[in-house]
This record gives sequence, C-alpha cells and structure tokens, in this order.
Amino acid sequence: MKLIFPLLLAALAFVATAQPQKIHYQAVAVGANGKPIKNSTVGLRLSVLDSLPTGTSLYTETQTASTDAAGQFSIYLGGGTATAGTFANLPWANGTDKFLKVEMDAQGGSNYQPMGATQLVSMPYAMAAGSLREGALLYGNNGQKYQLTIDSTGPKWTCFPPVTLASAGSDQLNVCASSVNLAGNTPSNGSSNWSIISGVGGSFGNSNSSSTTFNGVLGNSYSLRYSITNACGSSADTVMLSLAPTTTLSNAGPDQLSISGTTATLAANTPATGETGAWSILTGSGGSLNSNSNPSATFTKGTDSAYTLVWTITGPCGISRDTVILSFQSLVMNIPCPGIPTVTYGGESYPTVQIGNQCWLAKNMNVGNYIFASNLQTNNATIEKYCYNNLTQNCIDFGGLYQWAEAMQYPPCATNNTNGCYSGSIQGICPNGWHIPSLSEWCTLSAFLDTNSCLSWRDIVGEKLKSNSWQWNHSPFGLIGSNITGFSALPGGINDFPNMFSFGANSPSSQKAAGFWTADSFTNQAPYIELGNNYSILKRIDTGKVNAKSVRCLKD
Repeated sequence: MKLIFPLLLAALAFVATAQPQKIHYQAVAVGANGKPIKNSTVGLRLSVLDSLPTGTSLYTETQTASTDAAGQFSIYLGGGTATAGTFANLPWANGTDKFLKVEMDAQGGSNYQPMGATQLVSMPYAMAAGSLREGALLYGNNGQKYQLTIDSTGPKWTCFPPVTLASAGSDQLNVCASSVNLAGNTPSNGSSNWSIISGVGGSFGNSNSSSTTFNGVLGNSYSLRYSITNACGSSADTVMLSLAPTTTLSNAGPDQLSISGTTATLAANTPATGETGAWSILTGSGGSLNSNSNPSATFTKGTDSAYTLVWTITGPCGISRDTVILSFQSLVMNIPCPGIPTVTYGGESYPTVQIGNQCWLAKNMNVGNYIFASNLQTNNATIEKYCYNNLTQNCIDFGGLYQWAEAMQYPPCATNNTNGCYSGSIQGICPNGWHIPSLSEWCTLSAFLDTNSCLSWRDIVGEKLKSNSWQWNHSPFGLIGSNITGFSALPGGINDFPNMFSFGANSPSSQKAAGFWTADSFTNQAPYIELGNNYSILKRIDTGKVNAKSVRCLKD
C-alpha cells in the first residue's frame, strides 16, 4: 500500500546527553487514505543532503519508530544505525545549506519509499561548535562568514572578517593646485568608495580606488567621505580639502607725477581673504609710509623728488608685485640744469633751466642760414631759418622761425606733406643730446606747473613761462609773465607761408604770441604750443607744417 508521509517539523534541537549530539525530530505518519497510522511500527531511512534537495548524501542512517494513537512518532537524528558517513563528522559549517531526506516503510521493514526532502533551516550552533576550535569559520546564507571566539562569557560567533576600519588620510588645507592625491587605507577585505559630502564642482579619478585623485575648483573647500564595505558591514571616515585660489594680481595704482606738496595717497588693490599686502620703497631716498600694509597708505617724500614703490601681495599660492612711480614738484625753479648751466651750439650760447624733472634750453633756437620768407626751406643739408619781418635782428632777439620739416631735419619719410615713418625722439635742429619736445613732454611741463591741467583751457601755465620783459606789455592788453620757471618765453611771433608775419613783439597788432613746434605730426599738419600776451593759458594749436614757428629744445 502506498503511503503519504508529510514530515511535520516539530523540533530541531541539541540534545545534551552522554551520547553524541543528536537532532530531535518529530513527525506524523499518514496512510494513503489520509488517516494517521496509529500504534504501529514504521521503518525509516534518513539522509542528510548537501546544498540541494537532490544534493550529495553526506550521511545516512536507518531506524524504526513507534507511532502513538495520533500517528505521531519521535526520534533522534544521529541515533539510528549509520549506513553511510558519520553523524559526528557532518560539515555543518562548510557554508552550504543542508536538507533532510526521509524514506519510510509503513510495515516496519526496509522497503523504503521516498517521502521528500526538507531543508534544515535551523541548526543549533552547538552542532557545529561541538567539534570546532576557537577561530573556526561558519558560513551564513548571504555570503557572511562567522568566526568562533571564546571570551569570559562563553563561545560567540562573530562576523568575519570584520570590516576594515576606514581611514581617509590627513586633511589637506590651502592646497595650491586643483588636483589632490587622496590616500585612503587599502581594505584587507571588502571594497572602497569615495563620495563628496559637501563642496561644488569636484570629481574623482576613480571613486572606487583607495588611492585616487580628486579634481576641484580653486578657492573651494570640500568634505569627502571614504567608505569600506564588506559582508560584515561598513566603516567610513572623512577628510577635509581646501583648494587655495590663485594669488590676487597686484595693482599698485596709477603713477602720480608732478605731485604738489610732500605727501601722496596711494591707491593699490586690496588683497583677498587669506592674503597680505606690503609696500616697499624700490628707489628714492628718505621717503616713508604711515603703514606698510594699507593699500591706501600715505607716502611722505624724503630728500629725493622721485620714488618707485612696490606693492606686493602674498597668498598661500605665491607672490604678485606691481610698481608705482611718484614724482614731486621741485620747490626750487628758475635754476640752471645741474652741471649744464649753458650750451654752446652753432655760434650761440644757450642758458639752461631745470623745471621739475625736465631740463630745457631757456632761449629759442637761432641756428642756420637766413633766407627770405617767400622761399620754402628745403632738405639741402643746410639748416635754413626765417627772421621775423625778414629782419635779422629779430633772429638775434627772438630766435629763428622754422617750417616743421626743417625743424625736424627731415626724419625718415617726413616732409611738410607726409606723416613720416620714424619713432622715438627727434634731434632735429637741436644740439647733440637734446631733442624737439613731443606733445606729451609739453604736457609733462604743463602738469608740473598746474597739477589740475595738461594743456587745458583752465590753467595758468602761460604766465609761469612768459618772460616778465616789456615785449609782452606792448599793448593795453599785455599781461607780463611771472617767469618763475626761468623759461623766459618771448613773443617771437609766427610766419604763415609765404612771407606773412604776425603777433611778433614789434607787430602793430595788439596781440603778441610765441609758438613752439612739437615733434608730433599729421599728414600736412602738426600741433604747436602757443603763449599769448592777453591770456594766461598754454594752448595747443594744429597748423600747416609749412608755417614757421620757434623751437625750444629739451634734454634727452
């Protein structure tokens, strides 16, 4: 008769007896009619299978059991007659699942019929520990390993290997680079991972490598987490990074030229947070600062009139420097240039005058051969000049009058009708070591005498340059100059080619003027500087190059 034998797992427990360890097993025997087999003897064959319900048999035993009035029986696995394997040596801790296969003969014999296999889902640790020593391993269902340890409280199973304690390395602050090498510890078991807790714009070279690179944004700070994870859990540590910004580009402020008085207020840029700024004096003697670290410090001149200062910004990632030039107006004017009281040239003696940092001839040029003003001055290797009203005495008194190209002595490509292809200072008809002043150099003179102006319509520079002689007062409108500079300008007049003279000292006109060429030019025009007897300013006027003007020379 075919029997159905459902196995009702009632208990799987360690039995502490003098006998070897056993597993208590209870079940109910049920016949084909669905009714319990009562008060009978049944034959059993029990096998422990490895890994699967159809796995390899690790151990087999046979025994008989007596059912009660309800068909229930109770036996001990490990208490029967072993037919294969040894119960005491079963590898409970080899990391694989175990299944109990049951076969039964309802007549109590050995004609066993398969009743199925049931997983042993709960196996007492004592079954494994009873034959293991401290340090033995037990494998769990989810890949964990457990190691047997014994302390004062008895045996314990601890997840093994424990997760490596994560160490993210030392903090790296004010790093002068956008890329940083990270140095997390290498896990002995498990996997590592880097992540960003805070900070914008960062990335890892390989976030799963303990030693990797981190790329960030200069000026930003970051908090990074380093984690190590295995089947026993995870451990984490953090590291702080700060990437210092590039040092601020130093700006010492604009040059300050022709400063009146003895002090100057500086105007450097402010260093960024974490940076410092410092002033130092590069050139010039005796000067002092009321603060070396204030971008807007006050500088007081010493014995020199010109100074170069350095503004240095120092940051975590380097140094930046810039310079500023300070020049103070000389308190003494109307004195000859140091070491050059006079210059002899072309048979004439020319006094000199120091005005600020410039050394000027204090007399108009009177060099060259006189020609009548109806003739053009030409590039013939001989300097040519006009005399006002074609009177040679006027050249003696006021200097010669020169067309622009003649005054320049025809530098490359330059004529009275072309702009030229030269650069730098032009000697022209001046002595060696002297040159025709540029418009910018006239501006320097003007700004030195009136710091609020450079060739503007509001200055009083003209009065300081004009001679205080009678020539300027030849009319009711005449304003005699103060000549505090010693420049000694006289109204030499001008010539509009051909042969048209005006504004000279002996002119019947009430207006007197002096005009001085600059080295600047346009195609057929050039700017000149004019002084007048009825105004105090210093004018810039553009005129045709064929018109003749006076020439003053400036020391190279």
